[in-house]
Amino acid sequence: MKSKNKIMDSFEEFIALPLSILKNRIIQITGFKSDFVSSKSIDVELTDDTIHVNVVNSEGAYNLLSSVIYKRQMLKKQNQKEAETKTAV
Repeated sequence: MKSKNKIMDSFEEFIALPLSILKNRIIQITGFKSDFVSSKSIDVELTDDTIHVNVVNSEGAYNLLSSVIYKRQMLKKQNQKEAETKTAV
């Protein structure tokens, strides 16, 4: 289902499609607010086990990214529960 927020849709597609990059990795999102840096930025670091997303001076972007990850985690848990229920019956 597509939402009205095109940025959210784009990020959800990014999370869903490149499974070879994201599979079995922990995604960590960190928000920073700095008085020393006036610009906004989003930096992504890929390691073997994790993906670090650092959001600087953009609370909206941090909230957006965090909510998409949270939604994906909830969908995954719901799918696991449904699969467990089907195997228990």
